[in-house]
Amino acid sequence: GRVPTPKGYRFFVDSLMVMKPLEQGEIHRLEGEFTADRPQQLMSAAATLLSQLTHFAGVVMTPRRREASFRHIEFLRLSERRVLLIVVTSEGDVQNRILHTDRSYTQSKLIEATNFFNQHYSGQPYGAVRSLLAEELKSLREDIVGLMTAAVEVGGAALNENEALVVTGEKNLLSASDLASNMDRLRRLFELFEQKTSLLHIYIGGESGLVPLDECSVVTAPYELDGRVIGTLGVIGPTRMAYERVIPIVDITAKLLSNALTQQMND
Repeated sequence: GRVPTPKGYRFFVDSLMVMKPLEQGEIHRLEGEFTADRPQQLMSAAATLLSQLTHFAGVVMTPRRREASFRHIEFLRLSERRVLLIVVTSEGDVQNRILHTDRSYTQSKLIEATNFFNQHYSGQPYGAVRSLLAEELKSLREDIVGLMTAAVEVGGAALNENEALVVTGEKNLLSASDLASNMDRLRRLFELFEQKTSLLHIYIGGESGLVPLDECSVVTAPYELDGRVIGTLGVIGPTRMAYERVIPIVDITAKLLSNALTQQMND
């Protein structure tokens, strides 16, 4: 009647466990969840799916971005000294930020600034834009210099806010509340997994070497783009989880995400 120790669970997983693979109909149903038109949406769908199917926390570590660049920006007047900056990335993601300006801009001035920015800098990394803008500030009219500078600083920061983890079902981590409330620790955890794994892995209790996971287990698997591993996803739950069901769920979710990303990239 005793609750098994982590060593007991490890013996069960390695020697006694009989997998419960998902039925083909269930796999087809899951495929229908990966219909988003942007990579970030697909990753969010994968994390949600992992959490819903296992009732634990689903986590997806997103790929590290190259230096942020933009396809298009737009300025919209909100009030006398508040301007909405809309940034469309080269991947099609949209970021919105509010600029608090030191002067008032008419919408016609904002349209002029929008056209200038897109004509001269579209498709270039923000680091390059910052350097080019510094050279061209003298030739720009003083009334839009401040706006351009703010757009570079705020827009670049928005695109570089690369949240490395997509997490859903955090409330299910009741036995690891410290971990659930500490995104930095969760990020380090998955970075550790990313360094160690090109195959599905199972970490039980303290095997990960991270103290907050003494009473938790993690099942992770890599996902790919065109056959190249670009990230890791997984489930965090109690050591008493039903490994025989969770492992196939993590495995098939990684495969479905890989297929969806590759198809999206090749469309």
